[in-house]
Amino acid sequence: MKKGLIFVLLLSLVLFIVGCSQSGNQTQGSQTVSNTSSGEQQETATKSDFPNKPIEVIVPAPPGGSTDILARILGKFVPKYLPNQTNMVVINKPGGNNTIGVSEIFKADPDGYTIGFVPSSTIATEPHFGNTPYTHDSFQTIARINAQDGFVYVKSDAPWKTYEEWFQYVKENPGKFKIGAVSGARNSLIRISHEADIEMNIAPFDGFAESVTSLLGGNIDAAFAIPAAVKAQIDAGEIRPLFGTTGRKIDSTPLISEKGIDFTDDKFNGIIAPKGLPEDVYAILVDAFKQALEDPELIAEFKKVNTDPYYGTPEEYQEALTKAFYSDEKTLKLAGLIK
Repeated sequence: MKKGLIFVLLLSLVLFIVGCSQSGNQTQGSQTVSNTSSGEQQETATKSDFPNKPIEVIVPAPPGGSTDILARILGKFVPKYLPNQTNMVVINKPGGNNTIGVSEIFKADPDGYTIGFVPSSTIATEPHFGNTPYTHDSFQTIARINAQDGFVYVKSDAPWKTYEEWFQYVKENPGKFKIGAVSGARNSLIRISHEADIEMNIAPFDGFAESVTSLLGGNIDAAFAIPAAVKAQIDAGEIRPLFGTTGRKIDSTPLISEKGIDFTDDKFNGIIAPKGLPEDVYAILVDAFKQALEDPELIAEFKKVNTDPYYGTPEEYQEALTKAFYSDEKTLKLAGLIK
């Protein structure tokens, strides 16, 4: 009888222990599932779905110019390398020596849906005049896109066939030679005038296309432009380059630095965004533009308009902007335009 009671008690104890163990395992297992589920939900909640709507690319120049054309080529290829292949829409915001559009980029929300394709001069030059809410390091740089080799173009029937003939005319006729220039080009021409001790009449234009149209219409004597902006006019034999300000030798066109003028001006275009982009959005944009500039089809499109990709990392792009900013400061001070 006692043995039977003892057996029953032992059996009950064993069953109790086993039951507790299973209950504990079930609770622990339930907690593990719950924690895992919570972790997955948290990861899903923080994972970006950028972009989930069209990205606006502000171009601070009029439609039809080289900057606008290149922006639209980028708008065609970059979406291929975005996670959702979302469209990019080019928005032209000309005016104020290109500062109106860039100011709008500066004031935009840093969410990745408003970026800009801008000439370096708009960021490196204009802030020195105190008329912009931004300066050279006010933006989040995404990528340097291409170089802008500057040249002075005249009509094919212009009386100046060589640099020497042009220089003698300008030297002997101070202020008479009228040349059209966008904001950044104006700086180059001011520096050349200072270094060469000459005086040109510099007429401001918002875009290369406008200045070339004015040149062909006989309203100005020359236009400062980049090859991509005047390819059609060059091919048609309507204009020809007189000299270049870039440091890169292109064809047989003389460079100003080869003519005893101690000056070289290298400019470029790039993609910027308002500062403060989320890290994942920033990484997506940087990667998409880098891949697009390596795309053979994009390279071919660029070549059709007389330019090549000149990719620069965000760091390289910012370094180039900073260098240009201080170079332009020197130019403007020498010219007496700022103190």
